[in-house]
Amino acid sequence: MKLWKKTVLLMLVTLLLSMLLTGGMTLYATGRRNLANTAQNYGKQMQVSAALLEQFWDSAKYRQMSETGKASYRNFQFRQCCGRGYILLSGKETLENLTDYEIDNLEDLHLEEEQKAFDGSVETEKAGSSSGLNLETAKKYDYQIQHLNQKDLMLQRIYLTQPEQWILLSVQDITDIMKEMRTQVLWYAGSCVLIFCVAGCFIYFMMRRYMKRMEELQEVSRKQEQLMGALAHEMKTPMASIIGFSDSLMRVHLGEGQKLRALKHINREGKRLEGLSAKMLQLLGLYENDAIKMKIYPVTELAQRVMEIQQEKAENQGIHLVCRCEKFRFQMDIDLMENLLINLLDNAIQASSPGVSVQLRIFQEDQECIFEVKDSGVGIPEAEIPKVTEAFYMADKSRSRKNGGAGLGLSICQQIVRLHGGCLHISSEEGVGTSVRAEFPGKSER
Repeated sequence: MKLWKKTVLLMLVTLLLSMLLTGGMTLYATGRRNLANTAQNYGKQMQVSAALLEQFWDSAKYRQMSETGKASYRNFQFRQCCGRGYILLSGKETLENLTDYEIDNLEDLHLEEEQKAFDGSVETEKAGSSSGLNLETAKKYDYQIQHLNQKDLMLQRIYLTQPEQWILLSVQDITDIMKEMRTQVLWYAGSCVLIFCVAGCFIYFMMRRYMKRMEELQEVSRKQEQLMGALAHEMKTPMASIIGFSDSLMRVHLGEGQKLRALKHINREGKRLEGLSAKMLQLLGLYENDAIKMKIYPVTELAQRVMEIQQEKAENQGIHLVCRCEKFRFQMDIDLMENLLINLLDNAIQASSPGVSVQLRIFQEDQECIFEVKDSGVGIPEAEIPKVTEAFYMADKSRSRKNGGAGLGLSICQQIVRLHGGCLHISSEEGVGTSVRAEFPGKSER
């Protein structure tokens, strides 16, 4: 996995953990506060009910009643003061029950007076067993939550002073409250997932775009370093030759003929260095500047300009130039396209023998604009074709140096074609000739 992808993953994991941590703590605190408020409300109601029961209870009268009378009196007072949702306990005995539940296991109810909370189990009349309990404390309003038969119950108790040692147990249904809390958790989880996905896509594409640009800049920098290194290497030979002949002129007594040969050699190597530096600067400029000036231009005028420039050179070497150009307009940078065709024609002329023809064709085919230069020269070995567009590469080094070449022409051509959104295709056969085609997707106008 690439470093930038690891960085994106780390950022997303950090974001997710932060959201889960902060959101979880917020939801937990909110839930605790809601339960505490609910326990407080039910606790106050229970206190009022207990106060009423103690106020209207006559212990002396109750002790004088028969068992049947006690049961009737207790039931009447309990219903009048407490109502539904309460259970009256005496020790481990259930005296009155105005709920839909009953104590399943009285032994599990530890209701000692010193306890601030308790553990117990309740169940519906049809249920066979109860689930485990989760004890929560809300200051002085102790409560206990039990999940039973898809219902959530809040249990609270208070000790009565009259009659002594009796316990009032409140059993309230808080299913709706718990359901709302669970819904909030689900909504928050869904929001986290949505935010995580949106943020993840945004961060990923931004980082990808940024890293792509960085990689492009690094590639340009790498190519420039290679070009500078190759340039320094290529300059060694002509510089050594110039220095050697100039030393001979200064220190050795030479005849007029030898001096003339030395001066011609120095002049030739100097011009070669001048051409090399000019092409090098041009190629570096193409790598650095993508903002080329594009405009619609007739290809016939472009072809005419190029033929006029190259005609004299071709005639001097006995080469016949042939131009076939269809009439259409093409979106291009005129100077760069002119340089492209000049370089291609120059290579074709240098590779050809006197008496042969070099063809320049500009035409449209399958919604593409094609610029083709074809010669009948020495050709390029098949194994060398993929390398000829590399800077300073020469398929025939002796012929290229003899003609003042530096191996930069096709590198410049390829970069110009790429800047126009096209592709450069080279096909060649030794002893038969070479065809170079620059193909551009449909940008032409009739």
